[in-house]
Amino acid sequence: MRKLPFFAAFLLFAAAPLHAQEDMDPNAGVSGEHDFNMYCASCHGEDGRGNGPKAFSLAVKPPDLTTLTQRYGAFPKDKLARMIDGREPVPGHGEREMPVWGVWFKAEAAQELGGAEGDEASVERRVDNLIDYIASLQAK
Repeated sequence: MRKLPFFAAFLLFAAAPLHAQEDMDPNAGVSGEHDFNMYCASCHGEDGRGNGPKAFSLAVKPPDLTTLTQRYGAFPKDKLARMIDGREPVPGHGEREMPVWGVWFKAEAAQELGGAEGDEASVERRVDNLIDYIASLQAK
């Protein structure tokens, strides 16, 4: 068995903390599927068809997210991003029953960072991951 020279072993050990610092983003490992199940499924259902356990209590039934591509002719990624992060009003929701998830994700990032302002890039990444997951639910 060949041993690493001391200098090579030292470099491997010294580089480990640098790599760990890159992964300090509290939302780096949050998948779109995780966020969907955590935040969206209660209204939109685990399958995205608008049949979640809270759907009955809403003024407007949540849309079937599996038919977005059919309804819009192409997957409406930009429109969905604006709706999820709160820049676009949700039609029929009046006072917006759907939470503004961009604000929520930013607050979560700030909490994870000890109260420092949440990183906008991590919010965008989470919204993008969520949209990618919703795209994967599209009926074929």
